[in-house]
Amino acid sequence: MDETLAGAGAAPLIAALDSASPDRAANRGSVRASIDWDAVRDKVAHRSADLEETFAGRGPWADAVLARRAQELAEVPQRDDEAGTGTPMLVARGAETLYGLELRHLGHIVPMPRLARVPGAPPAILGVIAVAGKVMRLFDLDSLCSRTHASAGIDRPGHAPGYAGYAIVLRTGTGRPAALRLHEVERVADIALPRTSVPAEAGPLVRAITADRMAILDMAALLDLVKT
Repeated sequence: MDETLAGAGAAPLIAALDSASPDRAANRGSVRASIDWDAVRDKVAHRSADLEETFAGRGPWADAVLARRAQELAEVPQRDDEAGTGTPMLVARGAETLYGLELRHLGHIVPMPRLARVPGAPPAILGVIAVAGKVMRLFDLDSLCSRTHASAGIDRPGHAPGYAGYAIVLRTGTGRPAALRLHEVERVADIALPRTSVPAEAGPLVRAITADRMAILDMAALLDLVKT
């Protein structure tokens, strides 16, 4: 037992322990005599020296940590969309193409609201619409990707002019509000990006093409285009 514990302040505790165990008082002196205090001090000193070596970046433990760190740095980092779970995307269809759009860049998805044409606007801009109290330009995604003419499918049998399809509002931040027009909204799914290269004819807005011929859009490039 430590000599400090055996001081006057610890006497009531020692007495209680002795009364609870009759053999304790008899054995206490022999246990104290059997402790090799020099060996204890040497062991503590060695441990302190090992800790000082470790904190200084030396010693076997520190070497193992550094080796592990070097191995981690040598590994090729895995992209989030290659981790197996894929990237949450909206799967939607244009006139002839299936598109994948990252959900984090999308706001509202509404059936096509009333469209106001803008005379002299670029072919990709169908006009302006109002969604959630905001007026914004409506882009035809097929036209942006150079797939079909912008006006294809706008006026279909059984639909009032300008009401075919859906308007997908983009999160443009501080940029000008904008929305995309698509024919059909199919589902939300986690899509893993293929590692194959994209053909040049796919255009600058297509980031990847999946095995089922879905065009994964480069949302950063798309947002840059519609915010200007």
